[in-house]
Amino acid sequence: MSKSKTFLLVSLIFLLANFIWLLYFDSPKNQDFEYGKFYTFQGKVTSRDKKINGWNLIVEPSDLPKFSGKILMYSPLYPEYQYGEIMELACKIYQPEPIVDEVGKTFFYDKYLAKDDIYATCYRPRIKRLSQDKDVAYYLFSAKDYFWQNLNDYLVEPASSLSKAILLATRREVMPELRDSFARVGLSHMIAISGLHMAIIVWLLQSFLLGVGLSRKVSFLFLLGILFVYLYLIGFPSSAVRASAMVAIVMLGPFLGRSTTSVYSLLLVADLFVLVNPHLLLYDIGFQLSFLAVLGLIFYIKFFNKVLVFIPRKFKIREVVSVTMAAQVFTWPLIIYYFNIFSIIAPLANLLILPLLPIVLVLSLVLALLGFWPLMASIFAWPLFIVLKIIVGVADFLSRVPYAYFEVKDFPLTFLILSFIFMIIITFILKPQNYE
Repeated sequence: MSKSKTFLLVSLIFLLANFIWLLYFDSPKNQDFEYGKFYTFQGKVTSRDKKINGWNLIVEPSDLPKFSGKILMYSPLYPEYQYGEIMELACKIYQPEPIVDEVGKTFFYDKYLAKDDIYATCYRPRIKRLSQDKDVAYYLFSAKDYFWQNLNDYLVEPASSLSKAILLATRREVMPELRDSFARVGLSHMIAISGLHMAIIVWLLQSFLLGVGLSRKVSFLFLLGILFVYLYLIGFPSSAVRASAMVAIVMLGPFLGRSTTSVYSLLLVADLFVLVNPHLLLYDIGFQLSFLAVLGLIFYIKFFNKVLVFIPRKFKIREVVSVTMAAQVFTWPLIIYYFNIFSIIAPLANLLILPLLPIVLVLSLVLALLGFWPLMASIFAWPLFIVLKIIVGVADFLSRVPYAYFEVKDFPLTFLILSFIFMIIITFILKPQNYE
């Protein structure tokens, strides 16, 4: 047996073993801790995420007996609490539980939180500020808050929340109506730091660096540095780090003198992430979607570049659409399974809107950087607002087209598995990675 086949077999056995362990042998943490009781304790804010009506704070307690891990807390919009604040908290602590929807599908909310080392929730605690821990991460998140504030100051809704979601991964501020419109037309990936999102960012950087005449090696180093700065800017969210690692092995291939990257490299990255955090495999939707999106990039970029002859190559429009379409080849069954929506109009929506995403990313970044300079910030804010207004208008219009999408209330696990088998068979028949 060849080395590649041996690696493939070992990798699949490892992932299958992890899958079985998660299903049958993963015991709950903090079994000796008494949930449902009122506690007073100290804790440090390790992360925060703004919603429309409040804040999600992730707190790491320091003096809570028999409890290890972090606690997800919900607090009002005001007062605001910063990363690194040491606080005294008083609240009733609950144990997260699975959620069953109206059709009987179970969302393992407890396991979803466990992947981020969160094992409890707390609603509207009494909070007393004690001190501020100013470590390296504090200045990292302060930079993100600065960029967030600039976008917030110079844009109005819904452009403000949409720009922040696209650039800074703060999608919880986006209005539910707008999120629904994007989901119906297959554009949810625009407001999430996913594999597709990072693929477009890396592709933009790749095209620019090679376009200005830099060598492959120099461009490679520049790209790594820019990616690191971007991840720093958005606070190194785990979803973006995972998506960046997966996308990099495909999109950086040309910099290393290779036309493509094998699926073995993708499996290696997935194995490493699962080894560090076993819960990702079964309970992290973002990890699953990023893996499948990059798998689509490996097999289908050349295919769509070849068959989409009616789309002009000018301004690399065909490449943008090809990346988008390729990334969605394997993700659609999972999207139907989790979100119960099958969008018929998604290809048209992506064709119309995705070419605008590079413009949004560039203008949002410039505005976030130049917010201290009112004149220049205003100059960039207006075109950004207009482009975002167009995106919202097109998404809203397409979502109202008759039969633009179908709500699939019942898409069982059996259908999900059969859908993936079907896509694998189609891929073996077409051999899309061989198109030139």
